[in-house]
Amino acid sequence: MHSTASGSEPSLVYLPTSPALQTEAIVAQVFRQDVLGDIRKGWNNFVESGQIWALLIGIVAGYMLKSITSSH
Repeated sequence: MHSTASGSEPSLVYLPTSPALQTEAIVAQVFRQDVLGDIRKGWNNFVESGQIWALLIGIVAGYMLKSITSSH
């Protein structure tokens, strides 16, 4: 707080704040990061949706195709 020239009442000085700083403060408060939980949810969805079978079949088929087309 700053005092006036007469010294009778204090005066407040408000400085403008940057909108970027305000946004960063809000964003930092909103996000709850649970990285391992997100990975677990993604893996469970990958297995439950059957995409793991497509991955395994693709790996086997790709290896077989590579073996057939490669020359020694």
